[in-house]
Amino acid sequence: MSVCKSPFGAARDGRGVDQFTLRRGGLEAEIITYGAALRALRVPDRDGKPVDVLLGYDTVESYETNGGYLGAVVGRYANRIANASCLIDGRRTALVPNEDGKQLHGGPEGFSTQIFAAEASGEDSVTLTYVSPGGQGGFPGQLTLRVTYTLTENALRLRYEAVSTETTHCNITNHAYFNLNGGGDAMDHVLWLASDAYTPVGPDSIPLAMSRPAAGTPFDFSAPKPLSRDIGADDEQLHNVGGYDHNYVLSPAQGLHLAARLTGDRSGIVMETWTEKPGIQLYSGNFLDASGGKGGVDYRPRMGICLETQFFPDSPNHPEWGDILLRPGRRYDYTTEYRFPEA
Repeated sequence: MSVCKSPFGAARDGRGVDQFTLRRGGLEAEIITYGAALRALRVPDRDGKPVDVLLGYDTVESYETNGGYLGAVVGRYANRIANASCLIDGRRTALVPNEDGKQLHGGPEGFSTQIFAAEASGEDSVTLTYVSPGGQGGFPGQLTLRVTYTLTENALRLRYEAVSTETTHCNITNHAYFNLNGGGDAMDHVLWLASDAYTPVGPDSIPLAMSRPAAGTPFDFSAPKPLSRDIGADDEQLHNVGGYDHNYVLSPAQGLHLAARLTGDRSGIVMETWTEKPGIQLYSGNFLDASGGKGGVDYRPRMGICLETQFFPDSPNHPEWGDILLRPGRRYDYTTEYRFPEA
């Protein structure tokens, strides 16, 4: 067990960015302070060989210029909010748009673009902190966020904690792109989801309804199947967003519960996603296009898979879907775990 801190480089404004490396058993994780991003995660394959199962970059400059949210913590509100505005206790609040009039992942000054303070918080964990000023992205209240990464014997745990000085919306997740083979096309990975319903969207990726049954459609992952099996089907929902980019409604459960199981078709690595959130976004990297990834690899569409635990997209405009407001005196406190049963 160990935590090692090292310089990773400097941002364009001259501020330094650090990297923290966590090691425990057969697992190793690298976290940088830019965007509190998970840069690498090494896991033994079926033969015991370590495989880096994450897409990422080798320089701060690449994180700043290439985008894609690779491994970053995103917020204040992960996913899309229609018309860059939201409801807070019945009042309409204008947000800062960054995607065709919508707001995505907190807007142009979202957490993925910020440099976090960080310190080792145990023999196998690091805690990163960022204070978001009131009005950032259009959201009211000063919000203080703590993200703690912890390695256990067979898992990486992410705990998100936040408090706000004013009533606001808060929905934090990690935008890791997983490739359990360590590279190449990821669409022959086998996926199972603890869900029988998904959130349909229009061509603008904004929900048309909270949920729609998945049974009998290309969106049914209630039995394990390769993503490639149905991603090319003649289905309006797949056409709308170029593949899978949909929220799945998870079976109601208290506490940490199993949401997804992904298996690398070549490596044999099995990854389980556990969460306390009611939804998980499946994104098949439909528009991934980033040059100069780790080791000089150019990332192209469908080379990575995102499984983002979350509140539902555009929930800030649908109070009938549930009260998710973060009020002063309350604490946002949610955990996600990526477990590797064979690690």
